[in-house]
Amino acid sequence: MLNGPGLLLSERTQKDRTKSWAIVLFIGYWVMFAAELFMVRFQRGADGLWVATTAEEPAAWLVILILSVTGISLLVSIVYAVQAARNRGRGDWLWTPSEVTGSDVLHVVAWLHVFQTCTLVLYGLVLPATLFPAGSIGSFVESASFQLFILVLVPLLLRGRLDQIGVCRPRQLGWMIVSLILLFLAVMLLLDVAVTKPVAEWFGLALDSEREKQIEQEIVHARERNGWAVLTSLVMIGGLVPLAEELLFRGVVQTFLVSRLGAVIGIFISSLWFALMHVDIALFAPLFAMGVFLGYLRHRFQSIWGAVLLHALNNMAGVLYYFQ
Repeated sequence: MLNGPGLLLSERTQKDRTKSWAIVLFIGYWVMFAAELFMVRFQRGADGLWVATTAEEPAAWLVILILSVTGISLLVSIVYAVQAARNRGRGDWLWTPSEVTGSDVLHVVAWLHVFQTCTLVLYGLVLPATLFPAGSIGSFVESASFQLFILVLVPLLLRGRLDQIGVCRPRQLGWMIVSLILLFLAVMLLLDVAVTKPVAEWFGLALDSEREKQIEQEIVHARERNGWAVLTSLVMIGGLVPLAEELLFRGVVQTFLVSRLGAVIGIFISSLWFALMHVDIALFAPLFAMGVFLGYLRHRFQSIWGAVLLHALNNMAGVLYYFQ
């Protein structure tokens, strides 16, 4: 029989076997994430404020940790990918739950770590630091490669269940548009005054963001090149990057957390993860607040499209500001 006990037992065995490797990769993801945070250094600026920068030469123990985790992750990634391919070949992917589960989050993060490990190995051993000149079309594609991978990964792993992660028509579309406009105005007019500057002053932090400076330099170089580079920057930063990040954080992560822990805790944790992912200490507070706004739109209207639009508008405003 199609659903006989022998077949179900085989399915569970294969899934558990893949899951064990996914757990190792999941742990590897967070270890590497922690290592990246440990590379942040704080130095006093001329104005007496703390300036957060990334260390050019990490401590010896951190280098050993990164190399060890990368080596182990590379080997595990190969086994994991082979096992996943075998499962797909056997048709195990046909058996999928109707809702987003912890296993879904586990496997999504595992594949993200596979991508990061392969990227680290390639750029560390084979490829130059950057493949394309700053501000070129290729440069923007290269910078957004992680988000582009998410755009392929999430729909593939959750095929047939995209409506469960909010890829669907919003409830109360009119109210969503009103909420979107109000939140966008709040971000543009109040976020810096009410969150960014007060938090920075409280902790004595300088609002010098290495990440924002890199983005600004890319956009300035694009403006100096040609219209196609400018268009690519708008499409990538203002369109594909927000879509990818919303699929991951508000789609997969928040959907699972809210179903297990409730809306408040689920939105809080997914927003915290979203803010930490940028590794931008200076702008952590506004990134977290932005995550809460995005999480509210996703949860309130049961769709990611409000969050995607708000995220895209915010990024687009930043791009246009740098074009001035």
